[in-house]
Amino acid sequence: MASSVVSCIHHLKLADEYAKDFVRSAPGTRGACIFKDYSKRINWIFRDVITYPHFGEDVREGMRKELASDAFSYDSITEKMALLNPDQREVLDSLLDDILKGGTIEVNIKNDEL
Repeated sequence: MASSVVSCIHHLKLADEYAKDFVRSAPGTRGACIFKDYSKRINWIFRDVITYPHFGEDVREGMRKELASDAFSYDSITEKMALLNPDQREVLDSLLDDILKGGTIEVNIKNDEL
């Protein structure tokens, strides 16, 4: 359930970023007026969700963090994961599970070219 809420916020944030980009790309057009209005509506949803009294403070704080993050970093990570071989993706999946369980990760990078 939590991942659905985060995904919803993430996709709305992406939609807002694309709407704002359209407004910047085509200022003064009818489309810009429409997308500016859509952006306002999306931001109303953000304010409404974050102030919803039946969500716990931890849920609202998680949403605030998602809203403050880079909307495009998720897609960047996905693109990079596609470049990994199956064994590397399996290791990364296990690593992500450990991080989500609260584990501490220490990274040592070796350069085998030397």
